[in-house]
Amino acid sequence: MRCAWILLLAFPVSAQAVLAPTEDATIAPAGALRFRLDNSWQHYDGEFASDSTQVITYYQVRFTTLTAELGVSRHLALALIAPEAGTLVTSSWFTQQTVGYRLDSVVNDSHNGIGDLEAGAKFAWIAGPSETERIALPAGLHVRSSVSAFYRFTTGTPPAPADYFGVGTGSGRHALTAASQTDLMFGRVFWLSAVARYMWQGAVSRQVQIFPGNDVTQPSLGVVDAQQTGGNEWMLSANPKVSLGRYFGVGAQYTYRRRDASHFTGSRDTLIAGDSLTLDASTLDSASAGTAQYLSGSITYSTVAPYLQGKASFPIEISYQYVATLASTGSIPKQVAQNIVTFRLWFHLWGSSFKKGKP
Repeated sequence: MRCAWILLLAFPVSAQAVLAPTEDATIAPAGALRFRLDNSWQHYDGEFASDSTQVITYYQVRFTTLTAELGVSRHLALALIAPEAGTLVTSSWFTQQTVGYRLDSVVNDSHNGIGDLEAGAKFAWIAGPSETERIALPAGLHVRSSVSAFYRFTTGTPPAPADYFGVGTGSGRHALTAASQTDLMFGRVFWLSAVARYMWQGAVSRQVQIFPGNDVTQPSLGVVDAQQTGGNEWMLSANPKVSLGRYFGVGAQYTYRRRDASHFTGSRDTLIAGDSLTLDASTLDSASAGTAQYLSGSITYSTVAPYLQGKASFPIEISYQYVATLASTGSIPKQVAQNIVTFRLWFHLWGSSFKKGKP
């Protein structure tokens, strides 16, 4: 606590000078183009076991995402999200022997390419303080709230059905995301963002692998042409943040995520060891749902406030965020750790709402 007070005294308090990487209700100022570049790394382990086989898998997934946001007015901004993905999956297969498990093979799988593009808009129905006003707020409570909607295109590449443990660069499904963001600013130091998001997943025709009892360590029974619907997701998050002056800020984020079960339809008859068997894709329904809870912390360096005050050449923010998984169930991976480095840069195009100030 003493260290926190020393930091607050060491830097002139400048209200909401630092936005931080976690989502908030702010939109790009009218006449300004705001670029955001995120580099996200996450890694996690997976383990599957049966009476005869054990598979230990290491996943490493990287997303480099460019977001371009154009401020049309004080209440409206248009945005485009363009991700590029790289994945690496290493699976070690062990077979049961009389003296224990023996390493049978190691399989490496990787994908690189463009992810699923998204386009949409953000509307601030309660505009709240402007970009200039937010860095010099008077005492008291201030509110800002916005809604957003984005459409996801299937420009990425989903994993192939025979790729048991692969991670693709895209989902293969169209989606529509709607979200609400609200900022509560308490005085000149502390503020809180509350975010709710819901994503509707589009239907898709795809091939799926069928395993006995959904156990991927068993030999596949075959591939089925299936139709997948549902599997919608919703998330709730709370993001407390503290301003440490004009240049620095720290924040945290708690997120709850829920994925509903998908519905698979499609079947075909086949022969397994001379026996007739019907492969039904609907057996995958129960394995597609899941929940997760995440906790993250971030630190941000920003020159936005000094730029508006004429004390910096460029308005830029640089953030580091670490995300840990508190708990997960079902189809959402366990033991996920994510490191995110964010760069955010503003360019003034027209108007007077975001100009460099005079020193």
